[in-house]
Amino acid sequence: NGAPPHGKFGSSARIVTKNFNPLAELEFWDFAPAPCICCACLVPDFARERMYARIFDNRLESNLPLAPFACFTCTEECIVDRPGTIYLDRPPHRAGMCCFCIPFTCCGPPVVFEEKPKCCCIDLEPYYGGMIKAAPANCHGCKIYLCCGKPCYTRCSYPIFTGTKNADKFLKTWRQALVDYADRPELKGKINLGEMAIMETVQDGVLDLQSASKIEVKSPGGQ
Repeated sequence: NGAPPHGKFGSSARIVTKNFNPLAELEFWDFAPAPCICCACLVPDFARERMYARIFDNRLESNLPLAPFACFTCTEECIVDRPGTIYLDRPPHRAGMCCFCIPFTCCGPPVVFEEKPKCCCIDLEPYYGGMIKAAPANCHGCKIYLCCGKPCYTRCSYPIFTGTKNADKFLKTWRQALVDYADRPELKGKINLGEMAIMETVQDGVLDLQSASKIEVKSPGGQ
């Protein structure tokens, strides 16, 4: 059960577990973690084999390894791992706390989104990959130029994963995991769904006129 590793990513025999049961695994373009397809040769495959991002029913797990000598890194022993685990009741999945006591939701819920690169309506994702970013609030859907332009939250966002492929599928499963997590009986009255991150896809456009589309999932209870 669960999602298997995509191609070479996350397939290293040194890190694969027998208890492998994530809800979804993020896909990456073959050149990742290099910034573009022209730099693909600078990253050895055994670094890619240790790279992954997986969503579980209560956490996000990832490893974004570094090859210290780029393509001259000769063995997997030289790879520097950067593993991380973020539980679903912590940012960026949930709104941060204001004054350490109440969720900071006055500017809207947090948002995790995929940014797809384009140039004059030409899709550049196969050459640069997508990027999953997070922002502390969605600013209630406000645009930079009031009624047009990219969403305001893109100005205060930060990258989580780069070189992503088909990230909208991963984000949909991620959002569903958040909805199901907040609906757990043992968390009733402790976590409000309105505090949990929403997922969107942002497309680059001409003259900074980016468009955002919300990723919809089933409501609590499967309705």
